[in-house]
Amino acid sequence: MSEAAAAGNEAAGGGEVPAGTGLRIESASVRYPGRREPALIDCSAVVGHGEVVGVAGPTNAGKSTLPLLAAGFIPRVVRAKVGGAVLVDGTSVVGTRASAVAGRVGIVFATPANQLSASKLTVREELAFGLENLGLPRAEMDPRIDQLLARLRIEHLADREPFSLSGGEQQRVAIASIVAMGTGVLVLDEPTAQLDPAGTREIAVLLGELARSGTAILCAEHDPIVLGGTVRCLLLDGGRLVIEDLPGAALGSAVLAARGLATPTLVRLAEAAGLPPALVFDEAAITVALRRGRATAANAATGATPTSPSPPGTGLTAAEWRPAADRPGPAVSIEGLVHRYPNGIEAVRGVDLSIRAGESVAIIGQNGSGKTTLIKHFNGLLRPTGGRVLLDGVDIAARPVNQLAATVGFVFQNPDDQLFERSVERELAFGPRNLRLGQAVATRNINAALAATGLTADRATNPYDLNVSARKLVALGGVLAMDPSLLVLDEPTAGQDDRGIARIGAILAALAGAGRTIVAITHDMEFAARTFGRIIVMRGGRVIADGPPQQIFAASGADLLASAGLEPPPAARIGARLGMDPVPLDADELLSRLS
Repeated sequence: MSEAAAAGNEAAGGGEVPAGTGLRIESASVRYPGRREPALIDCSAVVGHGEVVGVAGPTNAGKSTLPLLAAGFIPRVVRAKVGGAVLVDGTSVVGTRASAVAGRVGIVFATPANQLSASKLTVREELAFGLENLGLPRAEMDPRIDQLLARLRIEHLADREPFSLSGGEQQRVAIASIVAMGTGVLVLDEPTAQLDPAGTREIAVLLGELARSGTAILCAEHDPIVLGGTVRCLLLDGGRLVIEDLPGAALGSAVLAARGLATPTLVRLAEAAGLPPALVFDEAAITVALRRGRATAANAATGATPTSPSPPGTGLTAAEWRPAADRPGPAVSIEGLVHRYPNGIEAVRGVDLSIRAGESVAIIGQNGSGKTTLIKHFNGLLRPTGGRVLLDGVDIAARPVNQLAATVGFVFQNPDDQLFERSVERELAFGPRNLRLGQAVATRNINAALAATGLTADRATNPYDLNVSARKLVALGGVLAMDPSLLVLDEPTAGQDDRGIARIGAILAALAGAGRTIVAITHDMEFAARTFGRIIVMRGGRVIADGPPQQIFAASGADLLASAGLEPPPAARIGARLGMDPVPLDADELLSRLS
C-alpha cells in the first residue's frame, strides 16, 4: 500500500489494509429455512480494495442477505442453505469460524440495537470493544477512537451511555465501532436509514475516504446520496442480480420502470436534461443543462413518471381506503415543555406549539435534536419536567398511557420495540382487544389495516420472520387497527423502498381525509415536502422554524436548515439554483415549470 493510501487510512481511523482481491462472491445462492423462494439466486460480484460498490433494489430483493453472506453471518449466525462461494482476500467465509475472519471483514447493520454490545457504559468503551478483541495496544487504540469520534461528529457523546442516545446517534456510534476496527473489507446494510441528511452525506464521504485508503466496501442502500458515490451499483430484484453498472445507469428510469420502481429525483432530472449516467448525481451539471433549456423536449419524450407511484398491484389510494368513520382528530397544545432525563440531559427546552385538529405535521431536525423526546409526551410515554401537553384543551398529565392509547396511536422508530405477538394478525388484534372495540369493529379494523399495509397474505406469519421494513408496516398496522384520532409516527419511511413509502403516504392521506390529526418525525425531506402541509424544524431541543413546505424549503432558509443538519429536497435545491421562487418540491413541479 502506498504512503498516501496509508495516510488516508490513518485519517479515516482504520488500520493496515491487507493485500489481496478484496471481496469476491461467486454464484452465491441463499435459501432461508421454511421459505419457498430463495433470497439470493446465482449472484456474483467482485469488490476490489479501493472500491465502493452499491447494492440497490426493492424490498425482498436480497439486499440485506447479500451483506450478511459477505460478512460470513450466513450461515454461521443466520441459518440458511448456501450455495456458491464468498471469499475475503482469498479466504472463504462461508461456514468459517468467526476467529478466521475476525479483523478481515466488518459489517454494519441497519438497526443499531443489533450492533451495539449492550455491555459498555460509554460510547468510548463501545468503540474500544472491537479493538480490544483484536488485541490492539492501548497506545494505538485511543488516537484511532478520537479520530473517528471527531470524524462522525460524536465526540460530545463519548461519555454517554450508548442506549441513552437517539436512534441516529446510536447508528453513528455503531458505524464508528466497526470502522474503527480497520478491516480490509467493509459491508454495510442500510447504514444511513436512521441518519439526518447531513449525517447521510458524511457517511457517503467517509466511505469514499475509506475506499481511497484501500478498503473494499459493499453497501446496500436506498438513499441516492450514498449510491451516487459508488463506483458501481448492483441492482437486485427477486434475489437475482439484474444489472451491474454505473449508479446513474443502474438507477435509470428505463431499468427501474421495467420493475415498477420509481426513479430517484436527481436521476430523473438528469435524464430530462439529457445528461449521461456519469453526471446523473452532479447537481451543478443538472442545473446548467436545465438552464440551457434542454429539459422540455427530453421531458416530453420520457413522460412524467411520478416520483412516488402507487405500489404496483395494491390499488391503494387515499380514496380507496379510509378509516371506518370520519371524525376530527384532537388539537394538540404544547406549553413551555421541558424534558430533562435522569442523566441530566435536557432534550426539550421550552417548546411551545399548537397543532390544529385534523392537521398533518412533519417534525424534522438533526439526530439528537429532541424530536422523539417531544412526541413521546403526546401519549404519556414521557412526562414533562416542566410545562404541559393538552389534547383538545385537556391536560394529559394525569391520564395513564393505556387510557391515552384510545386516542393517540404511536408508531415507534424501531418496530422491534413494539412487536411481541406470534403472528401478524395477533399483533394487529392486540390493540382492538385491549380497547374493547367489539368483535365486529375489531375484525373490520384488522382486515382494513392488513389490506392498507399490504400484509394480508402474511397474516399468519410471525412478524420476526419478516424483514425490518415489513415489520415497520406490521407496527403501523397494529396502530391503525385501533383507529386512533391522533397518529404519531417516528421515522415511518426509514428503510422502506419507494413502494413502501408510497404505501405509507397513501395511508396518511387517507387518515388526513378522514379528519385525523397526524404528527410524524422524518429525515426524508422529499416525503415531508409532498406529504405534510406543515413542517416544524427542531435544533438543540427547541423549535427554530415552523411553516408550510414552500416556506421551510425556500432558498432563503437553506442556511437555517443546514444548521439543523438538514437540506431541502433535491427538486427544491435544483429549483433554487435555477432561481425559482417559490422553489418546486418535486420533479413533476420543476419540469412542469420549465416546459
